[in-house]
Amino acid sequence: MSFSKKFLSSSLLSVIDQGMLSALNLLVGALLIRMVDKNDYGLYGQLYAGGLLAGLVVDSWIAGPLTTVASAVHENTRKLLLRRYWFRQIFCTLLMGGLAFLIVEFVPAATQHANKSWLLGSVFGLYVIGNGLREYGRTVGFIQSDIRSVLRQDFVYVLAVITGLAALMFYQHIDLISVFSVLMGSSFLCALFGRERLIARTNTDSKEMDPGDLEVIAGHQDTITGHGRWAVLGVVVGWLSNYSYVYLSGAWLGLSAIADLNASRLLLMPIPLAVAAWSRVARPEAGRLIASQNWSRLKKLTLFSIAGIELVVLAYVGFLILTLPLLETYVIGSKYHGLDPLIMLWGIYFAVNAVRWIGTSWLMSGGAFRSMFFLGTVTLILVVGITSFSIPYWGSAGAIFALIFVEIFETVVVWKFIFPRLQKPLESVSVNVS
Repeated sequence: MSFSKKFLSSSLLSVIDQGMLSALNLLVGALLIRMVDKNDYGLYGQLYAGGLLAGLVVDSWIAGPLTTVASAVHENTRKLLLRRYWFRQIFCTLLMGGLAFLIVEFVPAATQHANKSWLLGSVFGLYVIGNGLREYGRTVGFIQSDIRSVLRQDFVYVLAVITGLAALMFYQHIDLISVFSVLMGSSFLCALFGRERLIARTNTDSKEMDPGDLEVIAGHQDTITGHGRWAVLGVVVGWLSNYSYVYLSGAWLGLSAIADLNASRLLLMPIPLAVAAWSRVARPEAGRLIASQNWSRLKKLTLFSIAGIELVVLAYVGFLILTLPLLETYVIGSKYHGLDPLIMLWGIYFAVNAVRWIGTSWLMSGGAFRSMFFLGTVTLILVVGITSFSIPYWGSAGAIFALIFVEIFETVVVWKFIFPRLQKPLESVSVNVS
């Protein structure tokens, strides 16, 4: 199979996989919009953003740098690296789950001083752990180009969540604790389902390897650790840039404003999830192209990716605009009437974000984690400053205005200044990003 056909086939399967997860996310959000009050849905938005940060920290410490290195090494070396980092993933995930519990329970500002029980913090911490264990199976599947196993594993997860939500609806017991319990239990079930497959994909005998091979692996582990330090810092400032609006709007306008922002964003969530699906397939391939300095093929992949993703974004936003009256009636509900301007602004934001994310994915594939950290730091300063000015004047819309401006700035910097550095000789790039 040619490169284009293989990449297109893998991308299609990944989009189908991410489409399931996107539809599930939409279902959970729509259910909470309908069944809980606005303050509870606002709290869900904050917890969801916090869970995303926990997952991103583990991913940036392990999966991101591991993807960069493992995509360009021999199969046996790759399997041994994946097996060793499986255990590290478990440790880091347990650590993040415990930290998530402590923050929810003992940092009132993290939940806008909302009334909550200790059980919510416990369930949320377990949700972070279960989600982290499930995600490593997906990471290994993408690195090994075994997209079909990822699809099967996520199908089990989606089916388990839908079954759990159906049971909650049957017993008319929908609240944050029960919903996070379903998500947590489904994640653990999915991780257990994929365990045997994960063992098979990482099965190798280190005793059969030469001492020289073990030295190579030790060198790769040092590279992963070095990338990981910068990647964690970069992902934290990146998350703060992208999700600080949740906490800043909550501080100025309350949990109800967070609910409005998240309800309007919910309808557009298939876009970033589709982009994420593309990046999981494209990043290993981009890593191989960058390692071999095959810039002509990387350019083709870039143009193909930008054209394809922007076409999907424009088509989806257009469809959303045409069906918005029906969505307001049957999905958003009367509690969230008048969100049209916010939905339009989110559409502009995600259109710009998609172009920027392609460049960011190339930087991750090339190991430019330090550059991403410094860019993220500047971006964070900008977004906090602009949001602090725009929210008091324009309310919830001001938060999205700030995000759009910062995304445009970041897109220009990534494509105009940082990305061209990847085309320098490989040894020069290594010095710059180490």
